[in-house]
Amino acid sequence: MAVMTQPPVHVPVMREEVLRFLDVRPGGRYIDATLGLGGHAEAILRASAPDGELLGIDQDPEALEFARTRLAPFGRRANLVHGNFRDLGAIARAYGFEGVDGILFDLGVSSLQLGEAKRGFAFGLEGPLDMRMDPSSGGLTAADIVNTWSETELADVLARYGEVRGARQIARAIIRARPLRTTWELARAVEQAVGSARGQTKIHPATKVFLALRICVNGELDSLDAALPQAHSLLGFGPDGRHGGRLVIIAFHSLEDRLVKQYFQRESRDCLCPPGLPVCRCGHRATLRVLTPRAVRPSAEEIARNPRARSAVLRAAERLPEQRESGVVGGA
Repeated sequence: MAVMTQPPVHVPVMREEVLRFLDVRPGGRYIDATLGLGGHAEAILRASAPDGELLGIDQDPEALEFARTRLAPFGRRANLVHGNFRDLGAIARAYGFEGVDGILFDLGVSSLQLGEAKRGFAFGLEGPLDMRMDPSSGGLTAADIVNTWSETELADVLARYGEVRGARQIARAIIRARPLRTTWELARAVEQAVGSARGQTKIHPATKVFLALRICVNGELDSLDAALPQAHSLLGFGPDGRHGGRLVIIAFHSLEDRLVKQYFQRESRDCLCPPGLPVCRCGHRATLRVLTPRAVRPSAEEIARNPRARSAVLRAAERLPEQRESGVVGGA
């Protein structure tokens, strides 16, 4: 199979909104926890010139190499690391990126991954059922799941991670069609279970099945759940002590966005006790200020230019000054 020598066309989603909510400034220090092909990182480095620094992390070795080429002109201002954002805290400390001015997560699958048949992310391209964002990890593949897991386990994955209707019916059809080796074979098995979507909806019936398998293979929700408090703890404060570092997250489906929304809501409240208690017993203090009371979505113009942006949802929060945190220990 031919090896890609040129990166695919890459348009970073909501680039201007990302720069605005991160409040990128010259000399700032930022982390791009999902570097991808480096589109957002390039914009951040340009906006933070001449001496801003960025730590870019990605688990996909191929994407990382393309990003290295793209960001080479920035020299030592760009620090790029192969890793998973579930280990964000350890990676950031190893590279001296603590107390940073902003952290970005652009979740989901990249244009590089979707555009290569060999990666198995897209049912529109025939390829092996892989779906690992880090093929070098040697971990679980989509083929392992569809060919060895029980009907109950399969149905649970489809319902939990893809919110798939008729999950049990589809799981049964997948088991009947075993062994499944390619993306097209899996898509056909799904179509046979629920019928073609043609003429009924623009969404192919395999879309959510592939989404569910990808999330399961890569442990995406567990990684995000682990990364959020780590990112929170890495945010610093400006010289005036009044403005904290910012966390900006772009999600592409409801499960990711729900995790982010709930985390922001919880950490922006002063008390988490059940309603009705006369006094607070939890000692929790707000350490975030939500900057997006309502989720920010791409403009119609951006969606027209870049259809992959249509499901993007951006949320942002700012770390509160340290004096607001003084009650955490005393109230515990």
